[in-house]
Amino acid sequence: MLDFDHVQTALEGLGANVDAAEAHGTLCALLLDNCDLPLWLGHTLDELPDGADVLAEERLGVLGELFELSREQLENEDLGFELLLPDEVDDFGLRLLALSSWCQGFLYGFGVNDRFDESTLDEEARECLSDLLEISKLSHDEEDSDAAEQQLAELVEHVRIVTLLLNDSLNPLKLSSTVH
Repeated sequence: MLDFDHVQTALEGLGANVDAAEAHGTLCALLLDNCDLPLWLGHTLDELPDGADVLAEERLGVLGELFELSREQLENEDLGFELLLPDEVDDFGLRLLALSSWCQGFLYGFGVNDRFDESTLDEEARECLSDLLEISKLSHDEEDSDAAEQQLAELVEHVRIVTLLLNDSLNPLKLSSTVH
């Protein structure tokens, strides 16, 4: 996975009004409907930079790399999907806030998608979205402790699995029709 700080720097340099975690959450939700890069960038950046700006093109390249990597991870059967969050060495409050932000971004991306209507979702998918909504409300002022670190790790894993479940529910993997 790309480094959180690298993506964050690219977004800041492009004038994005969201952080890397929220942008990745939005991307993952939009990928449930097989969005393209311009659609995601339209939801992430206020405006696309001038094509003559070499530094901006480099930053857009970082976002393009994140887009491709995220799409590959969600489409891959090995369940290797990862959330883009700060490293474990970063401040606990920052990591908690980033997880909340990731969930907010996912819910935003899911909400702007016309293809998905809550009435057409199965019970498991609605429960997954409800879990993400609750996690999006986390407070970042929790005290860091071994127990809190364990709970955060469990929440991150839960969000990862929920995302994979939603992806599978809305886009079941097609079995290869090749006969061996």
